[in-house]
Amino acid sequence: MTHWKKCSVLILAAVFITGCAEFNTVFESQAIKSRKNLMRKGMGKNMKAIKAAAKSGDSAALAKSANALYKAAGKIKKAYAKKDMDGNTRALPAIWKDKGDFNQKADNLAASAAVLAQVWAKSGNKAQITASIKRIGKSCGACHKPYRAKKKKKM
Repeated sequence: MTHWKKCSVLILAAVFITGCAEFNTVFESQAIKSRKNLMRKGMGKNMKAIKAAAKSGDSAALAKSANALYKAAGKIKKAYAKKDMDGNTRALPAIWKDKGDFNQKADNLAASAAVLAQVWAKSGNKAQITASIKRIGKSCGACHKPYRAKKKKKM
């Protein structure tokens, strides 16, 4: 084979492999897309907003973001009601093996967010707000450790 043919074959192989790796992302189920949206926009985005509002001392924004986090956390159990692993997901099968524990962790997260929104954000007590935000973070982590696969490092 000539040099150009070898290069062409290598390029085509690389494109094919990349396409196969992305196949799961493109053709993932609606349930997984919804779960990702809930976790990124409902949970992650609001947690960042909570931290920013607490840092700036904006009680109204803190309460609003904590309330939005509470509402999003209330959707977790429904989002994971049925086992669906069709696509690119970090959810682990353990979610459905120990559904009671998973649901309890989701309820704890929602309760922690509600307390921040309804009590501490309105009080302006910085120490309690900080402690409440840490409780929410621990609630998130309590679920991530047993029920979410670690993120693969990009090379």
